[in-house]
Amino acid sequence: MMDQLIAGQRAWWIIAALAAIAALAGVFTVQPLDRDESRYAQATVQMLETGDFVEINFQDAPRHKKPVGIYWMQALTVGLLSDADARQIWAYRLPSVFGAMLAALGCFWVGTRLMSREAAFVAAALLAVSALLAAEGGIAKTDAILAGLTTMAMAALVQLRYGGGRSAALIFWAMLGLGVLVKGPITPMVAGLTVGALVLWERRVDWLKPLLFWPGPLLAAAIVLPWFIAIELSSEAGFIQTAFLDDLAPKLTSGDESHGAWPGYHLLLVPLLTIPFGFYLLPGLHRVWTNLKTPETASAARFLLAWVIPSWIVFELMPTKLPHYVLPLYPALALIAGLGWQALREAPVWSRYGSIAVGLTGGLLFAALMIVGSLNYGGSAMTGYVAAAIFGLLVLGQTIEVYRKRAMTALALAICANLGGHFLLRGVVIPGATDLNLSERAAAATRQMVSAAGETPVAYLSSYTEPSLVFALGTETRLLEFSELADAVSASEGPVISIEDSSRSDADIAALSQLETNVCAVQEVAGYNYSRGRETVLIVRLHNCEEGG
Repeated sequence: MMDQLIAGQRAWWIIAALAAIAALAGVFTVQPLDRDESRYAQATVQMLETGDFVEINFQDAPRHKKPVGIYWMQALTVGLLSDADARQIWAYRLPSVFGAMLAALGCFWVGTRLMSREAAFVAAALLAVSALLAAEGGIAKTDAILAGLTTMAMAALVQLRYGGGRSAALIFWAMLGLGVLVKGPITPMVAGLTVGALVLWERRVDWLKPLLFWPGPLLAAAIVLPWFIAIELSSEAGFIQTAFLDDLAPKLTSGDESHGAWPGYHLLLVPLLTIPFGFYLLPGLHRVWTNLKTPETASAARFLLAWVIPSWIVFELMPTKLPHYVLPLYPALALIAGLGWQALREAPVWSRYGSIAVGLTGGLLFAALMIVGSLNYGGSAMTGYVAAAIFGLLVLGQTIEVYRKRAMTALALAICANLGGHFLLRGVVIPGATDLNLSERAAAATRQMVSAAGETPVAYLSSYTEPSLVFALGTETRLLEFSELADAVSASEGPVISIEDSSRSDADIAALSQLETNVCAVQEVAGYNYSRGRETVLIVRLHNCEEGG
């Protein structure tokens, strides 16, 4: 039955569909997220508003952190399917959906060279619906598209390793260039460490010769250099220096932006983030170890290990850690899991039981997220419990089938469980946790007050400074300290909206008295600022109405 299912082009379409469905689970329902997603989306808005597709800005501040690739992709999808004024976050997320699809398809392409078509299909299908890839595929950031481009670069390397010629080399260089344009050195780092590890391990470089085909490096340069030259001229040689000194260097030397963690952080997150292919990782690793001892299979095993281990060590040793940093390595883990799925019946008992423990731990954590999100952040407790119960029953079914060595049924339950889990968490639980959606609720309050008063504000002023508020209200929104907020309101002529973050200090009482003058409408919006980890009340005021306040 599996052979018929994955015959010909059908396998590619199924994998792409699974990745798209999993990523789309929250694209239309989850609010714009703080802080990175809203910064990316707002910077893209400003490109569309100004027509300047070289400079990257968040309001008046240059955003010299990541290259321009993701902004161009977002601008393309917004321009085709929406517009900047609509500020529909789903349109900015579509490049990430495409990135998730590309990662899953690249995984399958790699697998068709390294293992049986069946194992490759299972690996790609499990990756397509996995927790980390699908979550990043629904967020308007760089990480899903980076994973897709990096995986395609690795797929091209595999083709070169097994007889691919100049076309594979051109694909590799194109993916390398696009990866640099999206997130700087990550794609070259993963590919370079893989190649370096293989060369040291095998003492041979002949398979790399097609990479010297001169149009390849020229293609990568043609992708990368025009914008880098333009931004360096525009910023007076400031982009590369700022991106390195203010963004990359702090990540390499300290826990930048309070995101520090000890080595082992990424390993500890494997049970949660690899759902559902965590159920097959240990049998897969055992199979890789066995394959290393057989000349016919050793080459493929070495490639998978060279893809994962060197870059994983780098990410673990970096002081700054975020869960998505290791996403470009997850396709290799999924391929190892695909081998484990195929070898489930022959796998040692310890590996099967160990993987059941890994998978169950991840499943319990995922279900706990549904309950916590509903109980603590304004959602329905019943919704959280029901969602967790549905997901938990599917995971339990998968566990039983893995224990019984029924690989096909386990695979079907794995896909159903994760697709269901994504829609329950990102389509139901998170949208229902209204306390997490402060910015859009505050924007809705301003629109309601403005409509009721029949006024047109001349300014939006806020001491609540999360980027999602700028995306919700508009580029001209001014983010201020509380004392500056009161002065700005007093200096305004005509109707003005102020949004006060009520977590002010006692020293601001005088400013508060000043802020509460000439108020003609007021609403409070209570919720939870997850970026700062605290409960927050926003006080939205309309000042200086013509009819008096």
